[in-house]
Amino acid sequence: MSATAPVAGLLVLHIIPRFVGGGPERSLLAFVRQERLAGSANRHVVAVLDAPVSVYLLVAARKLGVELVVRPDHDALARRIEEADVVQVHFWNHPALADLLRTLAFPPSRVLVWCHILGLRAPQVLTDDVAGFADSLVVTSRRTLEGAGAALAARRGIPSSYIPGLADMSRLDGYAARPHDGIRVGYIGVVNDTKMHPRFTELSAAVRSRDAVFVVCGGGGGEAALLARFAEFGQAARFAFRGQVENIRAELETFDIFGYPLAEDTYATSEKALQEAMWVGVPPVVFPHGGVRDLVEDGETGLVARSEEEYPEAIDRLAGDSGLRARLGSNARGYARSEFEPARWAARLNELLAAMMDEPRRTRPALPGAGDTPAANFVRSLGDQAGLFAASLDGLESAVANERITAASAVVARGEGGVAHYFNTYPDDPTLRVWAGLVTGIPADSA
Repeated sequence: MSATAPVAGLLVLHIIPRFVGGGPERSLLAFVRQERLAGSANRHVVAVLDAPVSVYLLVAARKLGVELVVRPDHDALARRIEEADVVQVHFWNHPALADLLRTLAFPPSRVLVWCHILGLRAPQVLTDDVAGFADSLVVTSRRTLEGAGAALAARRGIPSSYIPGLADMSRLDGYAARPHDGIRVGYIGVVNDTKMHPRFTELSAAVRSRDAVFVVCGGGGGEAALLARFAEFGQAARFAFRGQVENIRAELETFDIFGYPLAEDTYATSEKALQEAMWVGVPPVVFPHGGVRDLVEDGETGLVARSEEEYPEAIDRLAGDSGLRARLGSNARGYARSEFEPARWAARLNELLAAMMDEPRRTRPALPGAGDTPAANFVRSLGDQAGLFAASLDGLESAVANERITAASAVVARGEGGVAHYFNTYPDDPTLRVWAGLVTGIPADSA
């Protein structure tokens, strides 16, 4: 594949909320790795807003020549912004990033906002404020372009581009399927109900094939609850937990099916775990939720379950048909190596950086909200999806709004950027305390 030669010698400052091993962090490092392979002389500095930092990712960054600056104060960060040729703001709704954008007026700079979430539903919304902050907007799902934030960018003439999250496919080098007993249905990712389908256990336990066993890789705090649920169904022996896994190739080599049922209101976009499974030809079974609906074509590159009943049926169908597994796996591999080739998308991102160098730097004021309460800024972070929380905050039909807030999904209640995340960051805010009590069932005076 021929690629446009990368721009040499740029200083790129990345501003990212955390650096603990999630998809955005890995995308960032995968991009830098592709630059190094292409011979780019670009320099990369990563400003991490919230501690701790993953030791594994810290070592990986250093090997790539990436400088990490953890929790810089505003003055230090402003100097870094002014020195950089381009600033990449890695966006998702995170209190540390929201606070920075509302309290720091950027000195003259060029800003690319890389949106790592679908951005269409609470709590992860690409708001007008954030989209308008950019000189160039990059989204990791084409569906994000349908939202209000992207529409605002279009009206203002801010160029918007689709680039899927980059995966480091070198982690899969040397992949070779290994023989094993049974049919292994694997999952790699966050293990809790803010990511997984809330009925993950029930969906898996409903699989009738006695040959099917389930392997769950990842962390997230939900492992004990899942294991307890499996035991309730009397099927604990069919499930294995691997914990956080860096050597994903070894796990994928024993997977026959990639079972990846996500929550209905997931903000997932171009899921790297799904990319990686398809890259090596493990056929996926998914729901058409979030950006995942664009990644798997039913009956061609995997199976798409349209209901809870269809999910175990799809697993059973694949478990009992080795020919179907081989065909879908082969198609998935071909699709992934075309659609997710990291060198292709890294080259595209470099083209965007080059184009930005033709534009003058500009100052930009801090986003609105610096003097508001944390609860008000939580509402602001939800943009046009603030509905119930805005009504509760304003006192308009607040009793009705609060009653409905109690039924908030796990993603809104406990997901990143959700009620619990903001309350844990601002525990003295009385309104966040009330909302946290509503979504957890813990009374406000003891939340």
